Amino acid sequence: MRDMRLWRLQLALMLAVPAAGRLQAQETGQVAGTVTNEQGQPVATASVVVQGTRLAVVTGLDGKYLIPEVPAGTRTVVARLIGFGVATQVVTVTAGQSVVADFRLSVKAVELQGPVVVGYGTQERRTVTGAVSTVQAAQIAELPTSNALKAIQGRVPGVDIVNAGNKPGDSVSIVIRGNRSITANNNALIVVDGVPSAGGIGDFNANDIVSIDILKDAAATAIYGSRGANGVVLITTKGAGTGGVKTQFTADAYVIGQRPYGLPTMMNPQQYLEMLQAAARYAGSPDDPSTVLSAQQLAAYTAGQATDWQKLIERTGQQRSVHIGMNGISENTRFNLSGNYFDQTGTAVGFDFNRLTGNASVDHVQGRLRLGLTASYVHSLQATALGDGLWGAARQQTGFGSPYDANGLIVAHPDGDALAFNPLKAVQGVRNDVTRDRFFASAFGTFQLLDGVNLRVNFGPDYTHQSTGHYEGADAIFPGHTDREASYNQFANLQYTLDAMLEVHRDIGKVHHVDATLLYGIQKFRGSAANESAVLIPYDEALYYSLGQGQQYLLTTALTETALESYMGRVVYTLRDRYTVSATVRRDGASQLAPGHKWVTFPTVGLAWQLGDEPFMRRFAFLKALKLRGSYGVTGNSSINAYQTQGALLRIPYNFGSTTAPGYAPNGNNPANPNLSWEKTAQADLGVEFGVLDSRITGTVDWYRQNTSDLLLQRTLPQTSGYSQALQNIGKTRNTGVEIALSSINVNNEHGIRWQTAISWAHNHNEIVALAVSDTAGCPAGASPCDLNNGWFVGQPINTGSQTAPLNSNGGFVGNPQQRVWYDYKFVGIWQQSDSAEAARYGAKPGQIRVADINGDGLINAKDMVLQGNTYPKWTASIYNKVTWKSFDLSVLAAFRWGYTIFNTYIPALFGRFGNIVTDYWTPSTPSNANPAPNLNGIPLNYGNTRGYVDGSHWRIRNIQLGYTLPPSLAGRFRATRARVYATANEPFVSYKYDYFDPESGWAGGSPVYRSLLIGANVTF
Repeated sequence: MRDMRLWRLQLALMLAVPAAGRLQAQETGQVAGTVTNEQGQPVATASVVVQGTRLAVVTGLDGKYLIPEVPAGTRTVVARLIGFGVATQVVTVTAGQSVVADFRLSVKAVELQGPVVVGYGTQERRTVTGAVSTVQAAQIAELPTSNALKAIQGRVPGVDIVNAGNKPGDSVSIVIRGNRSITANNNALIVVDGVPSAGGIGDFNANDIVSIDILKDAAATAIYGSRGANGVVLITTKGAGTGGVKTQFTADAYVIGQRPYGLPTMMNPQQYLEMLQAAARYAGSPDDPSTVLSAQQLAAYTAGQATDWQKLIERTGQQRSVHIGMNGISENTRFNLSGNYFDQTGTAVGFDFNRLTGNASVDHVQGRLRLGLTASYVHSLQATALGDGLWGAARQQTGFGSPYDANGLIVAHPDGDALAFNPLKAVQGVRNDVTRDRFFASAFGTFQLLDGVNLRVNFGPDYTHQSTGHYEGADAIFPGHTDREASYNQFANLQYTLDAMLEVHRDIGKVHHVDATLLYGIQKFRGSAANESAVLIPYDEALYYSLGQGQQYLLTTALTETALESYMGRVVYTLRDRYTVSATVRRDGASQLAPGHKWVTFPTVGLAWQLGDEPFMRRFAFLKALKLRGSYGVTGNSSINAYQTQGALLRIPYNFGSTTAPGYAPNGNNPANPNLSWEKTAQADLGVEFGVLDSRITGTVDWYRQNTSDLLLQRTLPQTSGYSQALQNIGKTRNTGVEIALSSINVNNEHGIRWQTAISWAHNHNEIVALAVSDTAGCPAGASPCDLNNGWFVGQPINTGSQTAPLNSNGGFVGNPQQRVWYDYKFVGIWQQSDSAEAARYGAKPGQIRVADINGDGLINAKDMVLQGNTYPKWTASIYNKVTWKSFDLSVLAAFRWGYTIFNTYIPALFGRFGNIVTDYWTPSTPSNANPAPNLNGIPLNYGNTRGYVDGSHWRIRNIQLGYTLPPSLAGRFRATRARVYATANEPFVSYKYDYFDPESGWAGGSPVYRSLLIGANVTF
């Protein structure tokens, strides 16, 4: 019923507006001009706004702009861009005519004034009471990448962005102000042009983005209610608001070469043989090569056959991008068209990714009506063959033998070990292709009811279809592998959002100003999935396309539907442009929740005081600006799955005499619980914003505390209930932190040199406050109660992986590498010969690993396990410097991640099977205290994993870019209005405390990170 009323309201507006537009058309004029810097060079993407109206545009690459439909009369026009000061002009607009307003912007540190995107509109930064950070297009463009979020890594304090993988096309994870939930999602909400994204940001081309605004505290995120607890990332694309007074054509292209780094050095056959011989002598066995080597290994060793398997699969990766665009204006209509082709080949054979993106935007103004539409289509293909397991397969090889036989055919098991397969065999026989198609659109209509009062409707559909085809040929991975098995899994998701808003921006008298928003919105989601699989596919050419020809064909399908209905009100009141009070209330009703519990309310309040504007502060001449702000509010994490409150059934067979029939029974792990609700986060934030020395130095400092309650955790139930466990709202966590951001103009156009610096620093402390259990037995000191099965300890950060050990029984890493707490025996070295008597009391001998007897009872058992640290850094930071001189520009970004412990999955196994890293090990003549004596026959070392906990602290040069902008006279020879060439080095240097893998990701598995060198150019015609 509400949906029908909303559609009727929109229809009435569309029918009523044309007449209103004709009445206004003769009462407006145009404002046009150019925005330049102090050297007279055009400034692109600057925002030009007519104060007191909703009229705003962004300058084109030539610095020109045109604002149509400006009401006649005296108007104040303002030009802004982050990194520059604000420029203002007062002009007289005559009906039917155009007036010129040119601006020259001076470089400033990060500006503390100007509009900022806050969700459901913009707001003057002076009146913002929440914690909001902004990254502009110029900063994003400095790091060409397939994912725009990668380009802002380290630039925003309190925002932790880490690669989810290093294969071409892999995504990133983004966590704002720490992790709140133990079992639910901690990723931030992504909103693109006002539309919540159902498929992430990886499909969007970074060249189409104008700014990324990050909402951190409750005052900023409460407008998104049940989805705002994890922070909100607002993506603003170029839309149709770019371009100058004429049609422009732009082109940007680059090519990148990439090489992996951080690879461990593996033992060659001679080193491997020496290790086996040392193991044999330690075990009292013969150590001649014919005894310790297998027949295949011995034959290869005798023939001098050796292979560096990592080098064999490694290749120079390439990344290419071509972007073309056209934008312009025709009377009252703006348009913007762009297309991008992106292609990346990985740093190992079998890895490829390509993506094709098309965007179209149109914006039309007719009197009091403004209509706009931005639509994008993306098609991508990610081919990963065996995936991250390819590098693991290479390191499994001992180095003996050749990858090919005498006929040039691939040898499945070069050294004879049936469990160590040739990675080239996997590349040849395994296909894993992810095909993705996505359509995303954002449409709006704004009608000016009164001066400063607008009615706006937003509509945004987001459709994604993704298929994953997987095929494994005969003996592609290991002997006895099912002959030619395949699967084809696909899903189609459609989400749409429809919002109707009443917006008020009014001055009341000379000292009062009110910004208010009322919203009614709906969001619906429908997802369907189909998964097919079969074995014994008759021939390789069928791949995963003809599963019906195979045997044991299985098909499963699924459907998920959810809906969200919302009401929201936000009021921002400012007195004397100095004192601001904001209040927001959002009420969400969700279909996932049970009847009687569907609606949840999320309130917040914020205060801001422009202390620097007070008369008594004028004595401090060095102080340009000083603002104090604080906020408190409650947001939610929409972490309950569809139908979860209703309980679940299992399909099981029932016997009726000699007849078996399918039936259903309650799922013992998922009973109905109508009382389930959202996880809720109450957050307090105190902030200071300041500018000194004529704003050559600006900065912000924030302190926050988040208390998250009603965590979704499984509670064990008595067997008499008929269920084993139930999901309930019973846990609590807390995040406390400090964030600092500083910007400065160190040299301001002295001898043509300008030097800018930006520094960010953040500290976050994450801890569990309450659990479902109250057990204290066996808990480490200062960390009780605890849940040892899951590795959850009160007072410690959140642990994932459902265990305390870093590896599972198969040797695979478990859990999120960024969210692990280590609880294990403490490694203290290797038992030496002088310790023989003491070692014997523990059932050990010299050459074996020594762990600490914590309680001194003469036994090593679970009571001796201790907390070994965690993967949460104590602080993160970045330092960004940019120097310009004449037409040259140079920028460098350094990032720091300090005070955390990671697990090294590359610790030397030393157990006489599979490949081994070059390392020292204990022998009677060379008694190492870092690694024990090696074993034979694949027998794991006792307490071997205790050597793996290492300090992950490191710093790196994230990227270096050198650019040159051609003089207009030289660019004109190519019929271009602007041209720039540039070179970028990504990850050129990393400083850390060990010899291999990248510590940022938190673990040593998967595909290695890579360094890259880029050369590119962008041209405007």
